[in-house]
This record gives sequence, C-alpha cells and structure tokens, in this order.
Amino acid sequence: MIKNSIFVSDLKFSYPNTQKLVLSINRLEISEGEKIFLYGPSGHGKSTLLNILAGVLEVKEGTIQVLGKNLPELSQSARDHLRGENIGYIFQIFNLIPYLNIKENILLPVMINKKRAGNIDYSQQADELISTLGLSEYAHQKVTDLSIGQQQRVAAARALIGNPKIIIADEPTSSLDEKNTEEFMKLLLANWEIRKFTLIFVSHDTRLKKYFEKTISLPEINIT
Repeated sequence: MIKNSIFVSDLKFSYPNTQKLVLSINRLEISEGEKIFLYGPSGHGKSTLLNILAGVLEVKEGTIQVLGKNLPELSQSARDHLRGENIGYIFQIFNLIPYLNIKENILLPVMINKKRAGNIDYSQQADELISTLGLSEYAHQKVTDLSIGQQQRVAAARALIGNPKIIIADEPTSSLDEKNTEEFMKLLLANWEIRKFTLIFVSHDTRLKKYFEKTISLPEINIT
C-alpha cells in the first residue's frame, strides 16, 4: 500500500491581522516518491502553501500531515526538527552563504542537523553530488564566483544532501535561461530517479509540466 508523504484536508489559512483567506483547500494528497508539478500565477498562495508544508507557517484550521505527523499538533520546535531532518528546500533566491565555498554550502544542512546525515558519509555524498552536477572543477571556489546556473545547482545539491524524504522546489528556474533550465531539470530528475524522494516542484511556468506525470493547478484546488 502506497503511503502519503503529504495529506491536507479542510485547510484554511489567513495571515495574522487580516481576515482575507489566502488558502482554502479541501483535500490534497501526495504519495511517497511522487514528483508533482504545482502551478499557478503569482498571488495564488503557492509559496504560502510550501511554507505551511515545511512547518514554517502555523495553521490553526485543518489537517496537514507531513510524513505521518499532523503539523498543527506540533510545537514550532518539533516542526523545525521535522523539516531539518526530512525536507530539502530549493529556494527561488538561492540563499547560499557567500563566504563559504561550494562544498561548505552543500554540507550546511547536515552540519546544522546531525540526524539528517544519519549513518551516511555526508562528505563523500557531497563530493558525489558535486560531480553529478558538473561542479567538480569549482568545488573549492566561493559561490559568488559561479554563474547563476551553477549557483542553482549548488542550491539543489544542498537540498539533496543527507537523503531527505521530501524535496520542495519553489520557482527554482525563475532566474535561469532556457538552456540552464533544461539542464537543471534533467539533473534534478536524474537524482529523483536514483533516490525516489517526494518532489514538490512549484512554478508559474507551465512549460515545465512536460517533466512531470502529475500536475496540480493551485487555483483549482484553492477555493478562496
């Protein structure tokens, strides 16, 4: 029986000090190992939903189960631990540390949260990711010396280190040109084929739907 990585029901969310509903989702299910393309125009709550699933935003109404844990029942600390141990996040703005080299940036999640590293040799895994992503010759350079496309690959490797069960990608190709976007997608999905993590890929660019078997339109499920 296939388990859900994500299960959402009767979710309603508004930001503090406003009564305007940002999200109202009756039901959303994402199975273990699925790769999902979640799309919709700006202003429809895509990043808000990702921050809820990652446990960054607190929800007062609804069921939000991530890896079997109902997030509204957890403390902020417990949500932080769940995210740190199990979720890799690829940001729209890469959030790389400018004074660290490539490998040091990639290793940050497992240095911060030792449980995420588990029993694997995470230094070796970082080297393997650097090689897979075509960055070996730049491994000890500062990330500020890299092109935008190369920086995005470093951000992807940082999300993948430690074998997280869920990867969330929030508009990761928005600053890439067509060639770099294609290369990035091929590299990300090649890693998905090997590791079979749950991939939630969010974009407003519907041309990227071709890389996914399952697509979800946020405006269609978000009845605000």
